[in-house]
Amino acid sequence: MNPRVSIIIPAYNTDSYIKKAIESALGQTEPSIEVIVVDDASTDNTVEVVRTFRDQRLKLLVNENNKGPSYSRNRALKEAKGEWVALLDSDDWYAPNRLEKLLQVADRENADLIADDMHLIEDDTDYSHNTYFSGKKINFKTPLKIDATYFIDLSLGITKPLIKREFLIDHNLEFNEELKYGEDLFLFLLCLVNGACFTIVPESYYFYRSRTGSLMTEQTQFYEQAYNTNLYLLQQEFTKKNPKIAASLYRRLSEMKLLRAFYKVKPYIKKRDFLNAWIVAMQNPIFFWALCVRIPIILNYHLSRRLSLLTQIFTNQKTQH
Repeated sequence: MNPRVSIIIPAYNTDSYIKKAIESALGQTEPSIEVIVVDDASTDNTVEVVRTFRDQRLKLLVNENNKGPSYSRNRALKEAKGEWVALLDSDDWYAPNRLEKLLQVADRENADLIADDMHLIEDDTDYSHNTYFSGKKINFKTPLKIDATYFIDLSLGITKPLIKREFLIDHNLEFNEELKYGEDLFLFLLCLVNGACFTIVPESYYFYRSRTGSLMTEQTQFYEQAYNTNLYLLQQEFTKKNPKIAASLYRRLSEMKLLRAFYKVKPYIKKRDFLNAWIVAMQNPIFFWALCVRIPIILNYHLSRRLSLLTQIFTNQKTQH
């Protein structure tokens, strides 16, 4: 029989992290799974780490050349046999009951995509200082069906939904290999445009690591790429035919402009190079408005981190006693 879920893990130079990702996938309380790792021509020991596993549910594919995450995910999709496809980045991990819990809700809600909240993890730690929904002030108590505009307005492209493989096949959908960033957002949005039922749940079963050296932590490049992806989405036919989606994307574009300007200046401030910070800020005057918007967010972020650290210390001391 085919597995219930195919877990897809694209990997590139993550030999320090991928073991935890694979262990979390193979350790799911949902037993009917397969795990497909696609190594994107890593130059470290990622492949060797994957080959240490002897579980028959694990399959390794190795790209001859570096092709990018979209190509790797599409290659895995062609190999997948599961009713559902689950996405997992090679430096992240699942809670043990993630698939079981999400499938229970998906069956009940007749969902085509289902996603959960995400614990946000700093590199070199295993504890969460916040969750993504909390940071975005997304508050709900029970499973929530979302539409395309809600999806865009709340930046839910970062989530890692389970997707019905049959839906992707029926609508001939896959990851866009032209995009360097936002290929997830583009695919999930296409699913919604094609009538998918996308449900989110308030619980956090996914652990999302902000890894040093990843695109998500190289913020200047990240927001430049995000801005370009947003422009690309605005050029699509389905956007031109749907004013509500277009309006949401224009709102997102304005946010990307602010963030792009902010992160162009931030590296100089961190280095205390205030002269160049001022020069770049004057070249990007929208920075000053971006700074006003970001200050409360920055303060809240640092407060959350400190509270989380104190909680972790208190918990460890209590465990020791």
